[in-house]
Parts: sequence; C-alpha cells; structure tokens
Amino acid sequence: MGINSGIVWIDGGNRSRRSADNSEARTEAKPVNEPFVNLSTTPDEVDLGTVPFTNDFIVPGALTINVDSNCAHGPIMISSTKLKRRGGCSISPDHIFVKSPMTNGFVAMARPVEISKPTLGSHKIVLDFKVEADFFSPAGEYSGTLMLTMMPPS
Repeated sequence: MGINSGIVWIDGGNRSRRSADNSEARTEAKPVNEPFVNLSTTPDEVDLGTVPFTNDFIVPGALTINVDSNCAHGPIMISSTKLKRRGGCSISPDHIFVKSPMTNGFVAMARPVEISKPTLGSHKIVLDFKVEADFFSPAGEYSGTLMLTMMPPS
C-alpha cells in the first residue's frame, strides 16, 4: 500500500578511525531521513452493517486512513471488489459508494475514486460508505475487499 523506508545509517555504525595518539575511536552513525509514505487504516476491517431490504444504508466514519509521510505524495484512490455472499449472490461496486472530504457527496465505486489530492506530509482521511440493496441482494453476510492506491506525485 505504500513505501515504508526507515532510517538509513550512512556510516554503518562501526567505522573506526585512529586518533592522534594512535588509539582507536569510534564514530557515531548518523541517521538520514529518506522520503517515506505509509498508509494504515482504522479499523483493519470495515463493517458496513446490516442493509435494510431495498434501501440505502449509510455508515458514517466507517474507515479512517492514516497517511504517515515526510514527503509529497500523489492522489490516493479507493476501489472495491464485489461484495460476495455464499450461494453466489453479490453486490457490484456500482452499488457501493464512498464519501470523503474531497468527493462532495457519495460516489459509486464502479471505478477507482480519488479520495485525497496530492499533498505534503501526514494527514488523515475519514470515509463514509453507502450500500444500495435491491431485490436481487438477499439477506446474508457479504464480504469483499477495499483497495487503496497511492499515486506518485506529479
């Protein structure tokens, strides 16, 4: 989901040198911060609740995306697989909607949806979801996958 670089030690930590009196002295390793971006979510799994028969069901604040970054990054996109139920029934992504501070309302996830513009540094994105049920979506437990994609900065 992201690039996760840590601290790079440029001296390797144990380079030694001789002092003027020929005794050995150790140099301290110096950390260098490399650019990094890390995405995490709270919670790890999203529960979209129980959708009433032939109705919309909104789950406010269902997912928070934590962007930990010390550099500029491109837009963040979200997409979804079908929500599948045992027995072969499914709810397609065009009946699953997402809302972020930049979408100006709910947007169907039939295609990836941009939920964050290119930005610099760390931030959080709180997402709301909506699921539309119809006569072809029988009661039961459905599962699927949400995918986050961070694009490179332009």
